[in-house]
Amino acid sequence: MFVKALIVGLIAIYERLDSRILGRLNGERPLITCTIVGLLLGDLKTGLAIGAQMEMVSMGFIAIGASGYDMNLGSLIATALCIINKLDVSSALAIATIVTTLYNALVNLRSIILISMNRSIHAAIDRGDFKAAKAYPLWGGIIVNALFEFIPAFVVVYFGSGFVEKLNSMIPQVVISGLSLGAQLVCFFGFATLLNIMVNKKTWVFYFLGFLIAALGHLNLTYVAAVAIVLAFIFYHLRYGNDSGKTALAGAGVDEHDELDD
Repeated sequence: MFVKALIVGLIAIYERLDSRILGRLNGERPLITCTIVGLLLGDLKTGLAIGAQMEMVSMGFIAIGASGYDMNLGSLIATALCIINKLDVSSALAIATIVTTLYNALVNLRSIILISMNRSIHAAIDRGDFKAAKAYPLWGGIIVNALFEFIPAFVVVYFGSGFVEKLNSMIPQVVISGLSLGAQLVCFFGFATLLNIMVNKKTWVFYFLGFLIAALGHLNLTYVAAVAIVLAFIFYHLRYGNDSGKTALAGAGVDEHDELDD
């Protein structure tokens, strides 16, 4: 259990530091982190399924500026607990919602600590120690963010079995069912937001084509995605495949002026 908790803790650090020191590799998205958790814990299918569900839930909580509802840490913890304890996806939604709600208190504490570093930075500038002034926000921020992600993830996963049992015994089933239902409703809202961006007059036919392929062929999402990739390549080559040839022919058809002809 120690190794599994350590793996989840390290993934949590990567999730937090992705856009801060690594650029933006989409490590902050539940679809990515939950899939990585499933891959490293030996159950990629469950990790991918929970990640897809939590990604839609996260999209439903639209963030405006610094506001929003960060489901990333709760999602990867819920994925690990479901894989370790053989729980279903609906349980993951409930666990992620509860963990995220409790984690928000730690987020406020983390913000207080990071803001308090400003005094140390100003003091370093006043005494002319610019190396220290640059080190505080860089290394100090990295260490604080990493600890506030690693410790909750490691502790909850390490004591995961007891945590899940206490959670099931303390919270009435009607509350867990309500949380699952609410998360699924937000998931539908996130899916609608995605459709609002992707579906238009030119693409709606492909949207329904996916449903027809899945229904008539009895295919799962993996096979439908594979068919979609093949169709995308076909349409791309039909639309743009001959552009280079047309450009070459157009260039060959232009008569260049040669001074020797005069």
